Amino acid sequence: MENVDFKYNWGKFYWDAWLNDINLQSCDLAVQGLWINLIAMMHKSDQIGYLVINSRPMTVFDIAKRVGIRKDRAERLLKKLIDNDVCSVTEEGILYCRRIVREEKRRSKNSHLLGGLKKGDNLYKKNKLLSDYRLKSQGEQDVIKDSSLYKKIQVGIQDIHIPTYMGRGDDNIKGIIEKNYNFVGYRLPQKWLPDENCRQYAIRLYLCPDKIAEDFCDYWHAKTGKEANKMDWEAAWRRWCRQLVNQKTQAIIKKTI
Repeated sequence: MENVDFKYNWGKFYWDAWLNDINLQSCDLAVQGLWINLIAMMHKSDQIGYLVINSRPMTVFDIAKRVGIRKDRAERLLKKLIDNDVCSVTEEGILYCRRIVREEKRRSKNSHLLGGLKKGDNLYKKNKLLSDYRLKSQGEQDVIKDSSLYKKIQVGIQDIHIPTYMGRGDDNIKGIIEKNYNFVGYRLPQKWLPDENCRQYAIRLYLCPDKIAEDFCDYWHAKTGKEANKMDWEAAWRRWCRQLVNQKTQAIIKKTI
């Protein structure tokens, strides 16, 4: 990893997401400091978003050496990151940032679409202008805003037509959102059971839905406060399953260290 150059000379950083992430903000400054270093390593990794070095997962020893701390302290800080669900771990034991992985997939998809267009196409020209603008370093953004290139980009964005018809008869977007979501949230119903989609999701993660459903229901029925209200209990179930998988993976990592 030492000899690999950054694939991108800058990256998006969401300040609000950092400050409003309850899981991250519940960690101390030492854990947050390690996490920002890991994010930088993931951007420089062979597999962007994943903590990989020379096509293998970085070990606790590798991380401790890179940030200049003892191995036992690095292990404690990593455990806090994983326990608080700040990062995720693959079945192979590779730590990764969910946001970076999503953005890299989106970036790769857009690059693929742009590569399939001809240079004479108007859509190609618009995307090329946007792409050239994004490749500029962050320090050049203020200067570019006053340039003709930036103005062309704004004109190109205004020309993009975004359809509002969603094929739902007379329902508009606001009505669809209000119909499918309760913005206040609600408690888990007393007779709630995972439906077939929830059960299949747990099975794909090699979990037994019947065993974890009892713990899931008992926990949220006993939970008090605003955190006990959820807008989407199916999403809460999926996150519960992922946390169980991360806990099992972390236990395996400890045994191999």
